[in-house]
Amino acid sequence: MQELKTGDKVNLTNGVQAKIVKELGRGGQGIVYLVDLGGKQMALKWYLKAPDNKFYKNLEENISKGSPSDAFLWPEYLTRKEKGSYGYIMKLRPQGYYEFGQYLLARRQFGSFEAMLNAAMKICEGFYKLHLSGLSYQDLNDGNFFIEPQTGDVLICDNDNVMPDGRKSGIMGKARYMAPEVVGGKAPDKYSDRFSLAVILFMLFFGNHPFEGSRVLACPCMTETFEKKFYGSEILFIYDDNKENRPVRGVHNNVLRRWPAMPKQLQDAFKEQFSKEILSAPDKRMIEKKWKGVIQSLRDTLVRCPKCGNETFVSDSAAPVCMNCGKLLDLSGKLVLGNGREILLTPNTTVYIDDDNNPDIKVIPVPGDKYPVQLQNVTKKNWVVETQSGKIKSIEPGACVPVRTGLKLSIGTLKFEIQ
Repeated sequence: MQELKTGDKVNLTNGVQAKIVKELGRGGQGIVYLVDLGGKQMALKWYLKAPDNKFYKNLEENISKGSPSDAFLWPEYLTRKEKGSYGYIMKLRPQGYYEFGQYLLARRQFGSFEAMLNAAMKICEGFYKLHLSGLSYQDLNDGNFFIEPQTGDVLICDNDNVMPDGRKSGIMGKARYMAPEVVGGKAPDKYSDRFSLAVILFMLFFGNHPFEGSRVLACPCMTETFEKKFYGSEILFIYDDNKENRPVRGVHNNVLRRWPAMPKQLQDAFKEQFSKEILSAPDKRMIEKKWKGVIQSLRDTLVRCPKCGNETFVSDSAAPVCMNCGKLLDLSGKLVLGNGREILLTPNTTVYIDDDNNPDIKVIPVPGDKYPVQLQNVTKKNWVVETQSGKIKSIEPGACVPVRTGLKLSIGTLKFEIQ
């Protein structure tokens, strides 16, 4: 392959040329360049060794279909085969987004639990849309994500291995993220994607790998044989009922600290997904929509402690305790949906009604007011409020509703009662 240099031009299949501005970085598969495309700056991935024609045709198909979600830095243009190789053009990664690995190494940290939950939701939404469109990722690992630490927004990169589900790309995946059946030799598919997704989510929440505990730590050298054992034939979750692979103090400190702090429903979800039964039954793995439901339930119980000001999950709304200061929480109230869903309220909490990352309500303090805690409409649509006496009022964007027992609140198609 001929490496490209500043000023070189590459021809795209649509007849346009892209001009090389500078190199941005390189990896085992290729080099990424900053390019000028008709006055717009974009990124070009140029392969060190040109993949075969089947790979080229698949890229062409994916570009034609378009991105399944705005979470993906999706290929947008394909170059012609020239200069001994080829490549594709995608949007640039914006400033302020950092590799997932930076968070695992504690070089970057989420600004809040809210941001962490947003990141998890965006990842699940991305793969939900990907699988819904009939595609599978096939190489899901920690190198695929750029995350903004304050908002939790996520960009998914390296999408050139994405194939129609069931079609083999020839890529098996990255060690430690491959599903046990893929480690055993089976080709990746949407089911193995779901295993890798669960691993990524666990690492996002807990900062350590779900299968690397004392048993793996005791391995003298991670040979291919041990790798196939620990991540394939004898894979064992660190919080399995079998305690042979528990996290080790002084080594796996992140998960030891975070596991007891996280809500039980999250712990139970991972215990189930990493149980021997589910590990050996790919078609029983949790689909992305259900993961989104788990994350939504976490959001519903995440509030700001009025006493210490920190975020805390509430496990028992009848006797809520802050996990930071240990004091009883003064809940301002809760929004109750007809299906029994409860969203807890305290001042300075953000409420997400839907399973997206667009806030719907800001719970704001109004000192000295008859109703000192109020719900601000931060959507772009009007709400409808009904009082206990039957009076109806429209609440415009930016306006507020008092946290008052008995008020009925309609947000879109959802109807809540304040209790």
